[in-house]
Amino acid sequence: MTETGTGDQTKVKEIERKCIVCGKRLKIGLLKDGSYTGGYYFGRITIPVGEGEHRKVGRSKIVDMEVDVVEWTGEHLETEYWECDECFHEE
Repeated sequence: MTETGTGDQTKVKEIERKCIVCGKRLKIGLLKDGSYTGGYYFGRITIPVGEGEHRKVGRSKIVDMEVDVVEWTGEHLETEYWECDECFHEE
């Protein structure tokens, strides 16, 4: 399992999260030094949910390609992005 940080590796508490890729339940151990074990954390993300549509709000150039810039008109859900070991190491 994943370990980050250095210092006191004493487990303070355990939380449960889901892998955002495959849905596997993760048991994350929070350690005294602020690090964790049991998965890979990428921060908080906002995802579109419910009724709505992607509305074109402009164009942008990436290298030599032009792409549409869109905005979600519906509601958003803020969640934590976690991955299990298998999904993190997938090629």
